[in-house]
Amino acid sequence: PPRSTLFPYTTLFRSPGAIGTALSLCGNNEYAKLPSGIVSGLHDFTISAWVNPSANSAWSRVFDFGTGTSDYMFLTLNAGGGPIRFAITNSGAGGEQQINGTAELPLNTWSHVAVTVSGNTGTLYVDGKVVGTNTNMTVHPADLGTTTQNYLGRSQFPTDPYLGGDLDDVGIYSSALSADQVATLASGQPAAGDVADYKFDESGGATALDSSGNGRDATIASDPSQPR
Repeated sequence: PPRSTLFPYTTLFRSPGAIGTALSLCGNNEYAKLPSGIVSGLHDFTISAWVNPSANSAWSRVFDFGTGTSDYMFLTLNAGGGPIRFAITNSGAGGEQQINGTAELPLNTWSHVAVTVSGNTGTLYVDGKVVGTNTNMTVHPADLGTTTQNYLGRSQFPTDPYLGGDLDDVGIYSSALSADQVATLASGQPAAGDVADYKFDESGGATALDSSGNGRDATIASDPSQPR
């Protein structure tokens, strides 16, 4: 049945999380949209999150911040049948600078993921352990301009699938956390992103509060014509 008639927003989009409650996405036209310019001006950065995927659909996104298919940065659970991947570009898919992991994430299990860039060195972590590095990350979020399509669980590319699963404790930082700091997050310490920080601990509803103090609340979106 359509969500709009039987699933009121006040009871939607939350499930038990890695820490508190989580954002629950069904994989069918559901995602969260963050404010424009969420990563504007960042050079060094960290983005961390807990992910509990119900499917590792090829090219489904943990996050994708950009202005379309030329300027973007994303973390996918499955790089077209391959492992987890972070990529950033300001010149389309052919110009992507990537950090590739070693495997997909396990299904129906919480995993902690984090991407850091310090200078030109990018590091991808899963459960506090380094799974990929790239020492030639010369494109940074500041090079993407003011991104207007900033998604959790949705891609810039319209044919890519939506994320099916749960997201929790998403933190965006204006610095590169150290390996020890990422390991501490993976051990269960809540994130404290100074750019934006989403706990998803609301009782429900279509707003995810930004606990960083910057007021960058996210809006959880669903196409009401699509069944959940």
